[in-house]
Amino acid sequence: MSSDEELVKQCIKNNREAQKMLFEKYASKMMGICLRYTASHEDAKDILQDGFVKVFTQLEKFEFKSSLQTWMSRVFTNLAINRVTRGESKYSYVDIDEQVGLAYEETDEDLGKWGGLTPQQVMVYVKQLPEIYRLVLNMYAVDGFSHQEIADKLGISVGSSKSRLSRARVILKENIRKDSE
Repeated sequence: MSSDEELVKQCIKNNREAQKMLFEKYASKMMGICLRYTASHEDAKDILQDGFVKVFTQLEKFEFKSSLQTWMSRVFTNLAINRVTRGESKYSYVDIDEQVGLAYEETDEDLGKWGGLTPQQVMVYVKQLPEIYRLVLNMYAVDGFSHQEIADKLGISVGSSKSRLSRARVILKENIRKDSE
């Protein structure tokens, strides 16, 4: 049972061995997604478990219009975003820097000048960001959402999305600079 298509067919039939194989094949990649959006390893594990439950219950709807990994990545990304945003109401956050946030804007070229950081080191800095900034940074820079898509998903304005991304970049740069001094 090597192809994803055969694996999916067997999973739909509730073949436990196939489900185990699917989990083992994609768990580490999906865990990476979960870790990007959460503040703790335990929260990421919860999302990973819930994500696989969702994948297994939704496999019948998968039509192979994209790769299985791409489809699963979207399922896990959306689940992680929904989980994080459900808890967002616990923050009393006023986007006061929306008007001036773009004054801090960093370009991707500026971010690239930091060089020498491993992906693991970058992940440590990203995890230190306040949730409202980490969420937008992940959605935009890693998952490729547009500011309009981010605004729609999070129930914020496009300007807030841009401001939060800009602020996330500034905080990242400041933290990296501080640690490298």
